[in-house]
Formats: sequence, structure tokens, C-alpha cells
Amino acid sequence: MALPKLMHPTFELTIPSTKQKVKFRPFLVKEEKLLLMAKQSGEQTDIVNVLKQVINNCDVESAVPLDQLASFDVEYLFLKLRAKSVNNIIDLAYTDFEDDETYKFTLDADEVEITFNPDHTNIVNLSDKSGIVMKYPSMDLMSKIVENNDVGGWLFSMIKGCMDQYFEDDKIVMFKDNKPEEIDEFVDNLPTTVIKQFETFFDTMPKLYHKLEYTNKKGTDRVIELRTLEDFFTLR
Repeated sequence: MALPKLMHPTFELTIPSTKQKVKFRPFLVKEEKLLLMAKQSGEQTDIVNVLKQVINNCDVESAVPLDQLASFDVEYLFLKLRAKSVNNIIDLAYTDFEDDETYKFTLDADEVEITFNPDHTNIVNLSDKSGIVMKYPSMDLMSKIVENNDVGGWLFSMIKGCMDQYFEDDKIVMFKDNKPEEIDEFVDNLPTTVIKQFETFFDTMPKLYHKLEYTNKKGTDRVIELRTLEDFFTLR
């Protein structure tokens, strides 16, 4: 007698940046094996590839364009998948640097959402008539920067990877239609006054966010801000 093919429930999620509704199934033992292997590897590239593969595997309608999604979309989808597949309750522990005590917290992943800054804009103005339209960094871009240990030049790597369009009056130029050396030259010739706008774009872009508060044994009020998957949990 053949073993039965198991049926699995599906649930609906909304992609934060596009508001597209997509259907997923929980991840299974085969996805759990991939996560464990990536965790043991510890390589950023392996972790990113596995996160994407798990999301792809669980995407019932194959409607999620992962290569086009922002890093915060991928993090959000995985967090919600984990909540439906394993447990929505996440146990966290932090050691306070002042009193050297460990404080434990219980977090409900179902309550964690993407925060949107009302003052955020994806336009970097170069003049009254010209500017740059930015796109959000992908998981692949952020992984590549970390993997290359590009600490000193991370901002410029992010800038070059996230510039989408240049506009001047009615003229529009797509950065993807230009060679890397042409983009490098363009960035090198930007006025230094626009750097702050780039920094503000990255600082205020949508992100996973949750705040934990406690008072340590010395009476000091503490705030722990969770902003990435790594803050919420490792791969498990």
C-alpha cells in the first residue's frame, strides 16, 4: 500500500511594498533541512539563497517575484512563514552591558509588521528639474555587500545598486541600461551635498520593526529595537 500524499493548509500574506496578496503553505521538513544546513554553514550567501528557496517552495501560486522584492519584503515574508510553520512565539534573551544580567522576552511574530515612515521619499533631488529615483535594496545586494566585507564603501555600493532612474525635465535614463563604469563615473561626479539625501533614503525606508523595553537591576530604562531577521532570531 502506497503512503498517502499529505495535504497542507494555505494562508494569505500581503507583500508590504506592492500590497500584492499571495498564498503560501507552511514550510515542511524538507525546508527545515535547508534552513539547518544554511545555519550550520553561516555563510551570508547560503542564508539568503535558502530564505529565497524556502519562500519559493511555499509560494502556492508562484506569484512572488523574489528578484524584484525589497529586502524588507523577503524578511517579512519569511517571518510570517516561520510564524505559521513553526511557532508565532519567539523567545529572546539579551544580556545587559551595565548589570551583566540576562533578560528574557517573549515576542509574538504575528504582531510584527513593516513600519513606514511618513516622511520617506524615493526621490533624490539634484536640482529643481533633475534627480534620481531610487529603488529599495534587494536581499541579494545587501548579501553581496556583507559578503565582500565592504564596510568602508557600503553606502556607495548601496547607492549604485539602488539607483533606478535619472530624470531631467521630460528625459528619463534607466541606470540598468548603462555600464558599471559609467555608473561609477556618474556617482563620482555627484555633488557631496546629495549624500545626506541618500543616507536619509536608506535610514527612513520601510523596515521590520519591534521595540522591547525593560528596566535593569540598576534602575536604568532600556529600549531594544529589532529591525532585521537577525534581530528576531537566527534561522530557527
